[in-house]
Amino acid sequence: KEEAIADLRSRVEKYESQYETISDDSRSYIKIYNLSSKLMVNHIYGRMAKVIVPALMAWNIGTRPVFICRAGQTTDDGNTVVNANHRKASLRGDVLGHTGRRFTDALAEYILSEGIKFMENRENVVSLDTGTSVSGLRHSNSSCDFTDMPSLEMPFSAHIMTSTMPRAIETATWERLPFPVHQISNLNPLDKGDFTGMELEEIKEADPDWYGKLEQDPFRTRFHGGECYEDLIHRLESCIIDIEQQVAPVVVVSHVSVIQALIAYFRNSPVENCTSIEVPMHTVFKCTPTSGGAWNVQKVVLIEDTSDSASESSDDVPQSPTPIWGDKKMVSPLVESKTLKKFNESGGSTSLNLPK
Repeated sequence: KEEAIADLRSRVEKYESQYETISDDSRSYIKIYNLSSKLMVNHIYGRMAKVIVPALMAWNIGTRPVFICRAGQTTDDGNTVVNANHRKASLRGDVLGHTGRRFTDALAEYILSEGIKFMENRENVVSLDTGTSVSGLRHSNSSCDFTDMPSLEMPFSAHIMTSTMPRAIETATWERLPFPVHQISNLNPLDKGDFTGMELEEIKEADPDWYGKLEQDPFRTRFHGGECYEDLIHRLESCIIDIEQQVAPVVVVSHVSVIQALIAYFRNSPVENCTSIEVPMHTVFKCTPTSGGAWNVQKVVLIEDTSDSASESSDDVPQSPTPIWGDKKMVSPLVESKTLKKFNESGGSTSLNLPK
């Protein structure tokens, strides 16, 4: 710990030798003290005040992980007859099916396991005494036996965020871990406007000219009366700030279009290409902060996908590059090689290298 503090102080001295103190209050500036524990803002207006300042206040040096996943599956197999009533239920975000409930239980066990690891590891975090909390958790004794702890005695804190869709809320509602569930409409899937409830083939037949524009620019082509991905990015800004400012583990249960944008943010990849990010069912994206402000993103499979035709909604997704905007079966290939960790019921994991 002493070496880490000495290294930090050495870097601060080098920064001080290069930085120039601003004392002219007629200029616009933002001053950050002690790793964002204090901000001084002068003549900052517009988007800078709305987005940049809250982001600077939210960023911290905490080691908390962020877990992102889709809502559980609402149909049990691929033989379900899709009729008008089923489509309306899908649009409402109906309740989970048998497989979806299995995923909910597996997710609760996984979050419990990861939360306990976080509590144990945070004891090794170096305290820099900057005024910025790196844990924010009430339990300080890592020797507690969390495995037999009753559900009402929470072994760790966590911030749970979901869309307002019933299936997402149900996925994040756990009897053993009764955390408050923050329902946020900004996490709802991309609004398809006049095309809501229509499959891709139906949209192409109804408006081939507009569909051609969608294929050319899936990021900026807006659905009639709805949104485009660029609109989605703007409404997710407050959610990202909410995630960043947490010092305890964060769980986000949302939908494909939203998760694609969030993963692009945590991977620091071009957001314009987020439509090609694969978001499989029953899989958690575990994002952990690394040195230098980056995030490491891993895929953790909680339940093996047993049906190639099962879908959470009535919309089927064709092969890439057609964009993806809802909760559906993913059939496009992976864009990049990633390490896939399969979480099993015993709490262990095995690593597999996915081909490019």
